[in-house]
Amino acid sequence: MNLSGGPRNSRSARRTPLSHSERIAHSKITKKFKSAGRQLLFSRGSKGEVSDTNGVTYLDFVMGYGPVIIGHSDDLFNETLCGYLSNGVMMPGYTAFHQEYLERLLGDRPGERGAFFKTASEAVTAAFRLAAMRTGRLGVVRSGYIGWHDAQIANSLKWHEPLHSPLREKLRYTDAMRGIGESEPVANWVDLRLESLAELLERHRGRLGCFVFDAYLASFTTPEVLRQAVAMCRDAGLLTVFDETKTGGRISPLGYDHDNGLGSDLVVIGKALANGAPLSLLVGEAELLAHAERARLSGTFSKEMIAVYAALATRDILEKPAGDAPDGWTEIGRIGTEVAAVFSAAAEDAGVSSLVGARPVLGGGMFELVYHDEGLLGDKERREALLAAFAAAGILLLEGHPSFVCLAHREIDWSAFRDRARLAFEQWTASTGADRD
Repeated sequence: MNLSGGPRNSRSARRTPLSHSERIAHSKITKKFKSAGRQLLFSRGSKGEVSDTNGVTYLDFVMGYGPVIIGHSDDLFNETLCGYLSNGVMMPGYTAFHQEYLERLLGDRPGERGAFFKTASEAVTAAFRLAAMRTGRLGVVRSGYIGWHDAQIANSLKWHEPLHSPLREKLRYTDAMRGIGESEPVANWVDLRLESLAELLERHRGRLGCFVFDAYLASFTTPEVLRQAVAMCRDAGLLTVFDETKTGGRISPLGYDHDNGLGSDLVVIGKALANGAPLSLLVGEAELLAHAERARLSGTFSKEMIAVYAALATRDILEKPAGDAPDGWTEIGRIGTEVAAVFSAAAEDAGVSSLVGARPVLGGGMFELVYHDEGLLGDKERREALLAAFAAAGILLLEGHPSFVCLAHREIDWSAFRDRARLAFEQWTASTGADRD
């Protein structure tokens, strides 16, 4: 009997059967991986390559958006990880393996401790909470992409666009977001000028408790500017957070803030720590992290062990010399610098170097496409057509976002890679009518 009086099973009646490929609710970036107009689904990875369900193999510079740093299905990594699994995957509390990892990671920072999370968005949310507890203020100044939670992304910009890009300042994610408003403002530091930061601090005086900076944007400015920014925010009573999600464990063991002595109160480290396993850390002075219990900074899976095993295995590999480099992080920087050079050389081979090239980012652990032509910089459709041309040529990378390399990319056939990239540029110019040099 239908007691509600409403239509029986109306939700089911409205359903249209979905194909297998439509079952996944994709994020914005994963929707971009297409070939011949069809969404790509991947079946396996090996070293620096991935294969889709049709058996097509691609050079992978997406690296799961950055977490994969050694390579897909690396034999030594897999063997080490499997050796740990006999200890179990979840205990009542944290384990000797969590403690060992922090001792190795924070050896150069003896007065600090770390809180474990699965994602950097969780870690940044935890930093927001600690800042509010310390300062009594809920407002945030942010610069860069700092996560997908509401106050992290609401009313944000296209942060990965160059400072002069006409696409950069378009506001996004303006609907249905909690945790923003008059009493808890979220202010964007857009142009990385200290004068602009000072104006934001003054405009929202008495309401701001936290300053968060995405370390990727350090590639747009200098360490000295960032040191001054951290000092200004601290003088204004804000807790300062450096978000090393893309950079920590990739450009160096701890990332940009540590390497350049910026002195932020808290550092978020994630992605590349565990070669693809989900792990993020919030690191800071013991006195500040002592509030973690009162702030309830954890969840059931914060103490999960597989990601920590993976992080220990990753560290084992990266700490050792790699080729002529003293460690894996240095070698990854060399590889990324060479990859960017090959893309630029291929653009020159194809006669489009006046339009587009590539550059290493923060030492080469990342790289990105660079648009030399102002018209192309503001033309999202032509830029995404270039991404599709690369996929058609068997190369996956990101556009409007840094791309990533791994240790296994040192085994690339560099000549064949350059030919593939040249072919992609040529197909792109043919399909879009782009002018050649």
